[in-house]
Amino acid sequence: MTTELIESAIRELETYNKQGESYTNATGRYGWRNPIRADTGDLLRVLTIAANPARVLEIGAGHGLSTLYLASGLASHENCSIDTIEFDPGVAESTQQRMNDCKVPVKVHAGDAIDVIGTLSGHYDIIFFDAQKDKYYDHLKALIDRQLTGPGSIILADNVTDRRVECQPFLDWFVDEGINHFILPTECGLLVAQL
Repeated sequence: MTTELIESAIRELETYNKQGESYTNATGRYGWRNPIRADTGDLLRVLTIAANPARVLEIGAGHGLSTLYLASGLASHENCSIDTIEFDPGVAESTQQRMNDCKVPVKVHAGDAIDVIGTLSGHYDIIFFDAQKDKYYDHLKALIDRQLTGPGSIILADNVTDRRVECQPFLDWFVDEGINHFILPTECGLLVAQL
């Protein structure tokens, strides 16, 4: 991986409007895409460095800002990869091109997260949730049911404070299962847990 290319792409994407953009897909499904806040990127990088993962899964790639922060945490590791899911096919395509240009080992999967999760295999060491907040719980359960995550996996989830109501079933699961977790006081709230 080329650190200079990653950092250059991060700087470009950090200029995107943090309030995000709305979108409607071909089936009329409405959504909202906004990049992670400035205080979250470096945390993703440091947590990835500390965890030294072989495989990372991101649910909600957008234009790839958080993906690049995760990738920057892998820069000194060999044989690691990131799978990321982006709902909008056009955005997924441009994000994959950005990852290719940065020479990072990222595969962007286009489609609904539940559908894409159904096609994945193997164990992920880190999973970062940043898609539809009211689907976090469903995505987590699907990952567990397919054995894509399990003991030792690190779970990261953005927007658990500013979008708490939508995230509540997801947050309740950690309490109900007795999973040690905490929420870093970022602008939007970043959950960190280890299964």
